[in-house]
Amino acid sequence: MKKIISTAALLLTCATMILTSLPASASTSAADPVPSLSDVVGARGDVSAAAAVCDTVTITSLANSRLVSAEFGWSGDGYGMLRARATAVGPWEKFYVCFGGSFDTIQSLETGDFVSAELGRGGDDYGMLRARDTALGPWEKFRIASCGSGCVTIRSLANDRLVSAELGYSGDRVGMLRARATTVGPWERFH
Repeated sequence: MKKIISTAALLLTCATMILTSLPASASTSAADPVPSLSDVVGARGDVSAAAAVCDTVTITSLANSRLVSAEFGWSGDGYGMLRARATAVGPWEKFYVCFGGSFDTIQSLETGDFVSAELGRGGDDYGMLRARDTALGPWEKFRIASCGSGCVTIRSLANDRLVSAELGYSGDRVGMLRARATTVGPWERFH
């Protein structure tokens, strides 16, 4: 079920979700199919650009055909890291996305935490996406756009970089999502 709200009310809605958890319309049961991010982006053409649309989605890397998961079983700096690694939808693979007039937000459906682009990190962790923030700030603002049929890109507005699924990494970093690319390649395409 979709919710349509004014762009100005997006911040109020996000604050309310933090205080009261996610709205009942965001929850899904095992029997309810969860649409992909690109399906929702394609369907939102019917909605005015002045309105925000929020929906529950899954996100899949087109480069490796894996669902994006928020790693809530980890502790420390890896907690909530987004990785394109799952083959089935579970609680960690569901996100609540709000498309607004000036920015879009992504939240973990499991915890309600906003996804952040970690711009304070260095090296290979610069721009790592983590579902870990309870407040909306510059690092939690994105622009999600179509890149063709069944394809979307995610751009961090804080550093103006595209999100990549790091498929060249090994071990527990394989598939880590990072806001670091300047052009769209295979690793920057999601469904």
